[in-house]
Amino acid sequence: MLVVLLGGLIAFAAGRMLTAETEVLAVARDVQVGSTITADDLTIANVTSDPNLSPIPAAQQSEVVGMVAQVPLTRGQLLTRAQVGTGTGLAVGEMLVALPLKEGQFPARGVTPGQQVLIVQTPGAAGSTSGTDGMGGTSDRPTEAIVAEVGPVNPPPR
Repeated sequence: MLVVLLGGLIAFAAGRMLTAETEVLAVARDVQVGSTITADDLTIANVTSDPNLSPIPAAQQSEVVGMVAQVPLTRGQLLTRAQVGTGTGLAVGEMLVALPLKEGQFPARGVTPGQQVLIVQTPGAAGSTSGTDGMGGTSDRPTEAIVAEVGPVNPPPR
């Protein structure tokens, strides 16, 4: 009887260790790349411990608030150290530029974050270029760029 009871206690303890939950940080709402993280952007999630996951412990929330999102953060995902940092994530000489493209100005196959692209200025409705490259320069030469983020596609008006 004692052996059965001891075996049951060991199995119970092993089960509790394997299913132990840990409080970690998760994303409460979408955060754009380059945005400063606020307390409202974060929530706490309880997850089963797994050596293959490396989320930030909930106890470190005060350290994360004020950091910068290095990648787009999506509501509901667990937060890791690789997703946040102290800087903008841009190297010296790089800048983040938004290009609001209209229908017909983007590639038919679309673009994805991290993809290298070549930005080519084309004539506007008046038949001439604006004289700037959209990034502070005045050259009509193509500009090499890397896609940082792709926003939602606006549906055509009805």
